[in-house]
Amino acid sequence: MKNEFVINQFAIARNRLLSALENVTEEAASQKPEGFNNNIHWHAGHILLVTEKFFFKVPSGASELPDLYDEYFANGTKPEDWKSEPPSLQEIIERLTSQAKRIKEIGDANLERELGSPLHFKSGLKMDTAGELANMAIYHEGVHTGYIYAMKRLVTKQTTNA
Repeated sequence: MKNEFVINQFAIARNRLLSALENVTEEAASQKPEGFNNNIHWHAGHILLVTEKFFFKVPSGASELPDLYDEYFANGTKPEDWKSEPPSLQEIIERLTSQAKRIKEIGDANLERELGSPLHFKSGLKMDTAGELANMAIYHEGVHTGYIYAMKRLVTKQTTNA
């Protein structure tokens, strides 16, 4: 698979995410619809955090995100446990946009790079290259974007029925 295809596929996924986040207010993003574990705000921050790890931190050790993003958006976190105000949805959207630009600039050779040590997932899946992590990031982003679209419909319906 050509690395250019991976980068283009990521751009499509990111554009869908940014589209899903259009016109979502901070108030709407903070609502947790019944049946969901998190809210739109958490999902957007979680996508940002995981994508940063998979495209930058794991392969190269570099990250442009402050460590506090882990506190709010890592696996296993949830808004009910937040002890202080997280980065705003608007800040997350700005970082998602700038992150997409940085990912577009990744060269083909960078996706071929072997990881210092393979990354193992609970599912048994093992990732050996930056390109494999990039593919997982795209899948991950699509899953969480789906949650955002579903929540957005519910939150919008709840506010119009109120």
